[in-house]
Amino acid sequence: MKYLYLLSLLLFYTLFAVYEVGEQISSADQNISFDICSGDYPTSTLSLSDFNGDLNGGNYKVIHIDMSASW
Repeated sequence: MKYLYLLSLLLFYTLFAVYEVGEQISSADQNISFDICSGDYPTSTLSLSDFNGDLNGGNYKVIHIDMSASW
C-alpha cells in the first residue's frame, strides 16, 4: 500500500511538471526522496536516482512506470 502511495505521489509531481514527451528527468527531480515505511527495499527512502547509474555509482536499472486513469 505504501508503494502505491509513493508511486501515486511521484506521478502527481510528474503530471504537473513542465516535462514534454522524450525529455529526461532532471537530476534535481531524480534526487527527491520519498520515505518507505514497509516493504523490501535496501534503504528507508526511495528516489529515482537510486535507479540511475550515473548518480548511484554505476548500478544501472531499468524501471517501468505505468500511469493510467479511469474516469
